[in-house]
Amino acid sequence: MRWVLFKGGHIFAPDDCGVADLLILGDQILRVGKGLSVPTGVGDGDTLDVSGRILLPGFIDSHIHVMGASGLGGPGTRTTDLQINRITLAGVTTVVSPLGADSLSRSIPALLARAAALEWEGLNAFCYTGGWTHPVPTLTGDPQRDVAYIDRVLGIKVSISEKMAPLLAIEDLCRLAHAAFTGGLLAGKRAVLHVHIGDHPAGLQSLEEVHRRTGIPRDRLVATHVNRNPELWRQAIDYAKAGGSVDVTALQRASAGHPHAVPPARAIRDAIAAGVPTERLTLSTDSGAAYPALDAAGQVRGQTMAGPDAILDTIRDLVQQGLSWGSAVTCATQAPAELLGLMRKGRIETGRDADLLVLTADGQVEQVFCRGQQLVQDGVPLVRGAFDGHRSS
Repeated sequence: MRWVLFKGGHIFAPDDCGVADLLILGDQILRVGKGLSVPTGVGDGDTLDVSGRILLPGFIDSHIHVMGASGLGGPGTRTTDLQINRITLAGVTTVVSPLGADSLSRSIPALLARAAALEWEGLNAFCYTGGWTHPVPTLTGDPQRDVAYIDRVLGIKVSISEKMAPLLAIEDLCRLAHAAFTGGLLAGKRAVLHVHIGDHPAGLQSLEEVHRRTGIPRDRLVATHVNRNPELWRQAIDYAKAGGSVDVTALQRASAGHPHAVPPARAIRDAIAAGVPTERLTLSTDSGAAYPALDAAGQVRGQTMAGPDAILDTIRDLVQQGLSWGSAVTCATQAPAELLGLMRKGRIETGRDADLLVLTADGQVEQVFCRGQQLVQDGVPLVRGAFDGHRSS
């Protein structure tokens, strides 16, 4: 079994552990502490001098389109598979992917297959069932059955307050919330209803009504894209303070085609200042979808497939604005791990999976490990997608 000893890095678990050493063995964290020595009798390994570096848990992107998305601008706006090297270079080691607005040409079987491919390449990859049609798309024909019997499925995705999505009656939304909650109980999962929120003024009212009618805890009713406009963000803060889970989208910002969005770093700081508990606040990217490509003057010059680097951009903004690295990364590590029941993820401590991110002092990705396998070395991806265009025939 292979080991790696990280010497002298500043560890944020995300709690601030100070300058310390970290030992991993195989796919697990074996020990964290000062003055750790090279293990004996357990196989080969490496010692990495990470003095002056920042050690973090690998990021969890809980809303990322790993097989692409979009298509609402016509067939030419459909994006392609998001390759593993774009994900790992952003410091992301765990992805959770829904279907996007195109839930017709893209399907749950295809999404599950893409996630399986990423896991085979070295990532942790999960999915939501459901999508933007009614009834929601599934693999088995029943969303509860998908949640209960497909290990990779962590919940059900739907869309509300969105003019491009089918209008769901409250009764339909209650049934889907019940399917996620009860299916999760049957499987021993902490499954959620993951809800895309659009710009309609109704905002989160439907989720509040679902909670009132069913009694399903608000924290299992996750509202995402909630920073897309100021009024929705005000609703989201109230919802989170009342016990709900809210997911800030790192790509909801003016430069990405959302002129009314509350910038993600500001949204997170506002939520913390308002007293939102950290376990109710997560950060994801919505990457893999098509976003406007801007020139130097800020004019739209086509479209681009956004990558998940927006998650680290937001965290660096938070640090520059006065948060510690530990406080800044909680929303992309410990909080989503606890929300989705990924209890071996999200923290640096003994017995957890060795999903680790080493940053330079100025916050650039240097090393990435997922379940003990090194995926990025000195800022260069060691594992590339089989069809990312960088390989010769």
